[in-house]
Amino acid sequence: MVGSPPGAADRGEAGRPPPAGELGVLPAYGGRSLPNLAATLLARCGRTEGSAASAGPRLDPELDPTGGDRPEGPVVLVLVDGLGWPAFQRTIAADGAPGDRWLRRWGSAARALTSVFPSTTTAALTSLSTGVPPGRHGIVGHRQWLPRFGVVADMLRMAPASLPGNDTLLGPDSSRRDLTDSPTIFELGLRAAVLSRDRFVGSGFTRLLYEGAEYCPYATASDLAYSLAAVLRRPDPPEAVLVYWDELDTVQHLRGPDPFLVGLELERIHGLLGAVAARLSPERRRSVALWITGDHGQVAAPSAANLALDRHPPVMAELVRPPSGDRRAGYFAVRPGREATFRERLRPLLPEATHYLEFREALARGLFGPPPHHPELELRTGSVLVLPPAPVGLTYRAPGGALPRRPTEGAHGGLDPEEALVPLVAGTLAELAGER
Repeated sequence: MVGSPPGAADRGEAGRPPPAGELGVLPAYGGRSLPNLAATLLARCGRTEGSAASAGPRLDPELDPTGGDRPEGPVVLVLVDGLGWPAFQRTIAADGAPGDRWLRRWGSAARALTSVFPSTTTAALTSLSTGVPPGRHGIVGHRQWLPRFGVVADMLRMAPASLPGNDTLLGPDSSRRDLTDSPTIFELGLRAAVLSRDRFVGSGFTRLLYEGAEYCPYATASDLAYSLAAVLRRPDPPEAVLVYWDELDTVQHLRGPDPFLVGLELERIHGLLGAVAARLSPERRRSVALWITGDHGQVAAPSAANLALDRHPPVMAELVRPPSGDRRAGYFAVRPGREATFRERLRPLLPEATHYLEFREALARGLFGPPPHHPELELRTGSVLVLPPAPVGLTYRAPGGALPRRPTEGAHGGLDPEEALVPLVAGTLAELAGER
């Protein structure tokens, strides 16, 4: 039986996940979301107590893995890109092999959190590294309009979405303050190491996320285990170690969400953590706190269900710039006074259950979080937000832009429970990786 997750509504009933309302699952920024997890990590482990006020509110007490105390040893926070709460639950429910008792142990140690809006990596990881919602730090999509550059940018590549190349917008001499005025939790006093792929070393997005932290690149899964063990074996290890694992998200984009894939990736992660535990002394592995979470889940969204906006000139004619956002949450800068016409032209192309929100309504519903907001928030999103139901996605290819290398079968970014809920598994490294 899976452990009962606390509710994710800001004042919801403890012990239950948040209900999916008219729009879906709204982010619970008041104490049950990824930014609150980061704020808790800073408050419990950081060395500058007053700096925690610069982040958002902490996790509600019943969700706080520390119980309100400073952890005995380092906290290892493993971020599994693409790991959603419903998929996690299904994986545990399908488990029947006696040798997989560890998986049921993870289930009993798990609770549900909400991601952020949009439920996408760029927004969620920036919230995890700053402790504040997207509306405050200003990174609000995989693709977003950046007024100072006059382009729709691919925020992972830090380059214009319509052009090839990386880091043409946030070069080596640029500052992350060009994009956000929210400091990282590392700048605020959390002494931390970050383990992520070696191909991300020095990239603009890496600098946006991890300013103030030690970056420890890894090349392969075995290199990750080796490097994590080496960091934890130091005489004076960091207060926190953040580990980023990207392969579940990648394979679900290519193949679609599938319990087999989730189970396989969780088994790999458990094996890697077990190898790390085996290289530590019994005392050290019992003192290391292990937190495992995701940035979002995924819904089945085959390419055949996408609406290719660039193939509909009447819709594009109502915009002052190319669309942005994510496949499951589109941002549109509509020509002033033409919002009604824009919706009339788009409605016949999308399912009846599609939601159309003007920016002020999205703000009032709390999608981006409470104020203070980034001064460019409205400019970076647009005047109308469009949220189609699964499996529909919104795509746009700029004239002359490259075709996708492979069709995709999974997507995220919206408010469907599959996308918007993530697990938080918490215990010690010895408990969750197994004594050896």
